[in-house]
Amino acid sequence: MSKNISNLGDVKALETLSHGTLESEHSAVGNEERPRKIIFFLVVSFSLFLLLAACSVFGGGLLLPTFVDKTCGSQKERVIQQMQKIGDALRSYHLSHGRYPATYATDQSGQPACSWRVVITPFLPTAPPVRIPHLSQLWDSPGNAKLGLQIPSVFVSPLVADPPTNTETHVFTVTHPQNPFSEPNRESIASFPTVALPDYVIRKHLLVAYLPNHTAHWAAPVDISLKRLQDEVSNATLESPVILLFTDGSVFAVENPLEPFVVEGFVTGRSKSL
Repeated sequence: MSKNISNLGDVKALETLSHGTLESEHSAVGNEERPRKIIFFLVVSFSLFLLLAACSVFGGGLLLPTFVDKTCGSQKERVIQQMQKIGDALRSYHLSHGRYPATYATDQSGQPACSWRVVITPFLPTAPPVRIPHLSQLWDSPGNAKLGLQIPSVFVSPLVADPPTNTETHVFTVTHPQNPFSEPNRESIASFPTVALPDYVIRKHLLVAYLPNHTAHWAAPVDISLKRLQDEVSNATLESPVILLFTDGSVFAVENPLEPFVVEGFVTGRSKSL
């Protein structure tokens, strides 16, 4: 009988030992799986973070060109509006004098004094009359320097974020024998009427060009050659357009390179591609 009890105790001891062993093994397995779960959680979290970051960067890259394009388009429209105002001033000058202005005004000795930009300033809608440089003096004379030579807003480019100075302009005419502007000290060789006429009576000539990569003091008698205009147009882009004003009042934005002969046709009036 005692032997059976002893055997029963052995059985219970064995069961206890087995149960403890199972719990120990289960605990060991649990301890091993816990770090794995933590590692898995960290890996998944980091992957999601990288995915969100990549989406943010990629999405921002898609949105940024759209924003830049809209900004550039708005600024380009401002340049076009400014050129139209310059065209209105030139038209008013033509109505008043029967011709376009000379490319520059001269001083008493016949030397270049001030640019045509100064000459048409009284015809601009927002011109400050008391600050217009004296046409009979050199543009940088002490007398004109006292006036501050404040630049009219139509000659300030909105496409340049940080202009070199607050007096620089990107607006020029082309020094060419067939330029509608008159030559200093003599009548214009191409004085165009202001009324609309058929193409065989009058051709469309280039009056003024906006050059994104060329500047000069707005009052200085400085303009560009045909070659310089051709070089600028050959580098025209959507972000840096060359904008042209013609004798009929139209404004054209060159956003892609054009051949030199096409640009020459703008100046001479032989081009009919617009």
